[in-house]
Amino acid sequence: MSSLKVMLVAGEASGDMHGAELVREIRRRVPELEAFGFGGGQMITAGVDVVQDLVSHAVIGVAEALRKLGDFYQILKRAEALLANRRPDVLVLIDFPDMNFRIAARAKALGIRVVYYISPQVWAWRRGRVQTLKKIVNRMLVVFPFEEAIYRDAEVPVTFVGHPLLDLARPEGDPGKARKRLLGTGEGPLISLLPGSRAQEIEMLLPVMCRAAELIRAQKPSAVFFIPLARTVSRERVETILRAEGSDAELVTREPYACRAAADLALVASGTATLETAILGVPQLIVYRMHWLSYALARVFVKMPYFGLANVVAGQKTAPEFLQGQVTPEALAHAALGLLAGPAADAQRRVWAQVRGRLGGPGAAGRAAEEVIRTAQG
Repeated sequence: MSSLKVMLVAGEASGDMHGAELVREIRRRVPELEAFGFGGGQMITAGVDVVQDLVSHAVIGVAEALRKLGDFYQILKRAEALLANRRPDVLVLIDFPDMNFRIAARAKALGIRVVYYISPQVWAWRRGRVQTLKKIVNRMLVVFPFEEAIYRDAEVPVTFVGHPLLDLARPEGDPGKARKRLLGTGEGPLISLLPGSRAQEIEMLLPVMCRAAELIRAQKPSAVFFIPLARTVSRERVETILRAEGSDAELVTREPYACRAAADLALVASGTATLETAILGVPQLIVYRMHWLSYALARVFVKMPYFGLANVVAGQKTAPEFLQGQVTPEALAHAALGLLAGPAADAQRRVWAQVRGRLGGPGAAGRAAEEVIRTAQG
């Protein structure tokens, strides 16, 4: 294929990351690539003409999304105009189902082929969406092996490409050197705080994590805490919260995965970061808080025994989960100290090694790129 025009839509930090890597892999195969659409900073760096940044304004939960309905409508109208005016050879949608289902339907009506990369979590809730996807996509590219059977049973064209995090969530440098850099002359333990990639997550989780850190330090005076700063998060806002809490947690932007791999323990907001932490082989506690209405609806509709993605893939509650009112400094500190002192941390590491093996081999983005090109060719 001598040239290719691809429109992409990603609305979350993880989708922006996967979209950027996908574009790089497509361009390796088709140098004459025109890529445009909706995403964030990582897609821009990869050479995508991002007409609107959706990632820095991402929200989670029904109640939170209701406040953004007007914005979503404007995004949908702009996407329709892009599809009609720039006529991509293929539309690539990355997770973000509430918006992407609607954009996919508009593309199909225009005769534009649609690839869905990173499936909505139909295995967790609203499984009937599989039938909707059957009508609006030409191919699903899934990243978990159990997803492939769901779509194949529904006669949806599907390919399991493996999980791109196997390539992305790996140390950029030497974790041993990163550990020495963070600990200085101290002995640790070294603990990472990952309060999420969205502003609302930072507001709800970081203060509690900071208070838990102080309780941990009361028992482990040499403990060192650090925060790998997500690209979508305002450094100024994080520093404001740290000052308010009197926390000395270090903000890390240099070799974040090497630093994370060097940690003895991580306190992690539920989401992609839990799977990254598992791939890195680090014991973790999974935490989450959201608007009470969003949580109430999730309790009704989500049919999964586990909330954290790492636990879902493991098929068991390997990492302790703390949700809503359970997210207290005392509870997190107690669980963290137990992990640091007992054999449970080694048990987590053994399970995380099994999780890595279930995610396919390296090269997921390359395999996804080949499927996008093949679909575009019809």
